[in-house]
Amino acid sequence: YLVENGATGEVLASHRADDPVPVASLTKLMTVLVALERAELDDLVVTPPSATAIGESTIHLRAGERIAVRDLVEAALIQSANDAAWALAAHVGNGDVKAFVRMMNAKARTYGLRATHFVRPDGLDVPGHVSSARDVTLLARIAMRNTTIRAIVDDRTAAIAGGRRLHTWNDLLGSFPGLIGVKTGHTAAAGWSQVAAVRGPGFVLYATLLGGPTRAQRNEH
Repeated sequence: YLVENGATGEVLASHRADDPVPVASLTKLMTVLVALERAELDDLVVTPPSATAIGESTIHLRAGERIAVRDLVEAALIQSANDAAWALAAHVGNGDVKAFVRMMNAKARTYGLRATHFVRPDGLDVPGHVSSARDVTLLARIAMRNTTIRAIVDDRTAAIAGGRRLHTWNDLLGSFPGLIGVKTGHTAAAGWSQVAAVRGPGFVLYATLLGGPTRAQRNEH
């Protein structure tokens, strides 16, 4: 874990903050950042068949379905939809998801994320897909500078195309005073993880916890 002053970068508490470990859907912060750099919110994405085959948390995209980048970004950040992240990657990568992942890794190097290496845009378990509590915290701070991301990550629900209603996995939203985001993640390898941001009088604190044993214990910690 790592707790950090978002304005100054001062580390207030940490434990093995540089260990490279699986981070599940915290990955999607980078996926969305790269997508927003290279696509407009109103761009229409044609869902590739490969996206419909992605499992776990999804919005049940259909092959050939046309859906706006804005809706996919909301689905990826609020409901942590893996098919939405994959569709964004395929769109920006011109059909080549591996090319998009290379963009993610290039951006990680630009940001100085030294313990980070991406293999997939959705964060599902695969060897070599890792980050650290320190890197995730920095990534979240960078993501929160983006007005689109900042406006989405404190939403508990949203309505998008196809009559879909999104619901967040972030249990702290609405239950912890001042919480403004950011992202949760869970896979078998990563455990229950989260990077959270809370605003107080004149400051914002970021706290990242990776590898929580249960959803309830992650929330408590």
